[in-house]
Amino acid sequence: MSGTQVQVSARAGSLRTVVAGKSVPAGPVVLAVTITDPPPPHGPCTGPDVVSLGIEESDGTFTELATLDGRYLSTEVAGGFTGRVIGMYAAAGTVHFDWFDYEPLDA
Repeated sequence: MSGTQVQVSARAGSLRTVVAGKSVPAGPVVLAVTITDPPPPHGPCTGPDVVSLGIEESDGTFTELATLDGRYLSTEVAGGFTGRVIGMYAAAGTVHFDWFDYEPLDA
């Protein structure tokens, strides 16, 4: 997030690009990640799931900004990564995090 702009960035090695962005009002922003099954047909060319990144709007709805095929977070592609970790960090500049909360949804 930069000022009043939320951005989704993708990074592979030394390459980094902004995939999506959205202007948001000044003040707190709720970031959200959802994980869903991939669309059929399932097979060796599809990921185990789809990771969607976005924000929660003031009315509680989820606005998706970008999606990622879950296989790009796998050991074969990520080079030794053995699990998924979610958390907050600053890649540059100064940020303030008030809280981090993980809420699993019942399937």
